[in-house]
Amino acid sequence: MSENENTAHNDETEQTGETEQTGTPEQTGEVEPISIPVPEPSKAVPAKSFGERAYPVVTVAAAVLAVVAVVLGVLWHNSSGDYHALKNGQADRDRAAQVAKDYTLRSLTYDYRNLPAFFDGVERGTSDALRDRYTQVHDTLAKIMTDAQVVATGDVVGSSVEARGNDQYTVTVYATQKTQNVQQTDPATVPNLLVLTVAKSGGDWLVTDYGPKDLGQKGGAAK
Repeated sequence: MSENENTAHNDETEQTGETEQTGTPEQTGEVEPISIPVPEPSKAVPAKSFGERAYPVVTVAAAVLAVVAVVLGVLWHNSSGDYHALKNGQADRDRAAQVAKDYTLRSLTYDYRNLPAFFDGVERGTSDALRDRYTQVHDTLAKIMTDAQVVATGDVVGSSVEARGNDQYTVTVYATQKTQNVQQTDPATVPNLLVLTVAKSGGDWLVTDYGPKDLGQKGGAAK
């Protein structure tokens, strides 16, 4: 090709902007499109909702709670009955102890200058049988106390209660008594161990027996 023809060919190439390309896509830098497989729709069973899954659990829990509530209700009823019985029993024991203490104080406190007050105290709150015993010794006891000019004051130190059944209680009372008389002008304190039988009769509490504890006979009182 002559120089003039070569020049003409280059000018034509620049005007058209076309460039001759040869070779494979790897050589030219071109990338072929990639085919991505599309998965078929799943045929698995659809998952249950939260409510459907939780329903059996809630049902079982409710049944368990119902059974527990019934059991606890029965236990509470039984325990409540036992508690009230125990509470009432303790209240009766406390009441019997108080009755015995009050009576002991009345029996150990007296003044020869006011004997009616003493006999009223030892006959009050007692059974008919015990009251009759004081009636029988009234005159003899009054003469002894007057002649000796006895003045005494009692004090309760402690007590113990034993239930005997049928609303009866044996109360052992430990007390002291400060006494003085015509032969002993200086007061002297002596201990006393007494046994009282206290009975609940309807709404009343009565002392049915009273006396010093017989140390030779357990739980007994001297007659």
